[in-house]
Amino acid sequence: MRRLVSLLLPLLCLLAGCERRPLVDVGNTHYVRVYLDEELKNVTTGFYNESYARPEYDSPDVLRVTLSDPTTDRVVAERYLRDRGSDERGNYYEGYISVKPGQYNLLAYNFGTTSSILRNEYTYAGAEAYTNEIASHLLNNLPSRGGRGFNTMTYTMKLVYDPDHLIVARCEGVNVPLRSYIDTLRTASGDYFTGQSIVKSYYLQIRVKGIQWVSSAVSLLTGIAGSARLHDGGVNEDDPVTLYFEMRRSDDPSRTDDTAVIYTTFGMFGRLPDADNKLEVSFDFLTRDGRALSHEFDITSKFSEPDAIEHQWLLLDDEIEISEPPDEPGSGGGFEPGVDDWEDVNSDIII
Repeated sequence: MRRLVSLLLPLLCLLAGCERRPLVDVGNTHYVRVYLDEELKNVTTGFYNESYARPEYDSPDVLRVTLSDPTTDRVVAERYLRDRGSDERGNYYEGYISVKPGQYNLLAYNFGTTSSILRNEYTYAGAEAYTNEIASHLLNNLPSRGGRGFNTMTYTMKLVYDPDHLIVARCEGVNVPLRSYIDTLRTASGDYFTGQSIVKSYYLQIRVKGIQWVSSAVSLLTGIAGSARLHDGGVNEDDPVTLYFEMRRSDDPSRTDDTAVIYTTFGMFGRLPDADNKLEVSFDFLTRDGRALSHEFDITSKFSEPDAIEHQWLLLDDEIEISEPPDEPGSGGGFEPGVDDWEDVNSDIII
């Protein structure tokens, strides 16, 4: 018994002196922390109408961090950060990355977005975000494309889904010194890294008279850039697209019996920078009697108004009128407006 105790005592002493350490090589290992700016207008804050439906948003589960060689532009080290914390500055992600001493360019961004897709992600300057073209069955149902009705607006650009938020932290010239212990990577000012979204969310609305005849509505917006660079957030000028997004209907108690607001919140990387760039929005409706209708507006000037600059609200003063079904005059065969009755257009996003 004494022999057993004498063997166990040293073991207990060793266990009591144990300290939890990361399973890494301390020679080339560095702690990294990335804060996220999640104050996203019209998504998490700054709503035009608090009672309207909001876009879904959840803090990311994972951040990808890369370090790239400034000479070759190639990623030489990467790590996925899953450990999360929060303090007075907001949510942050932390972990360890291993890389040899030197100067590097850092990128960190949320991983696993729904519609925003990445390409060239193993380079620093070449990494871009974009979205896929819409499904063919959605394209065929658009009256503005001649699918189910008259063709009043012709689009030569590809139609794509609007992007969801991609929050990116970037820092060039990150110094990684030779250390015999685990140090912390920081910005040139000595701070932790902070990521901001390269996507802006705009709120759009217009009034519709004759809403009881409407089954569903979608919108198309031209003059938009289809992709953006991660390292500076700049849009690609040679990638013009038309954005596709679905509209919701309000149940506004101040409206008349047959008038309501249709609205949506959509994301975009940015406008095309050409000074002569024209932004047009088309509202495509399907009615309960099977008609496909389209109404177009030039909203270029709307982006220069205070509501758009300060709040990212596009509040159209126009009113669209949907006429009564010609085959059922005075029948009252529509339904009372309400979000539950609205027919949503659902489609899988191909990634």
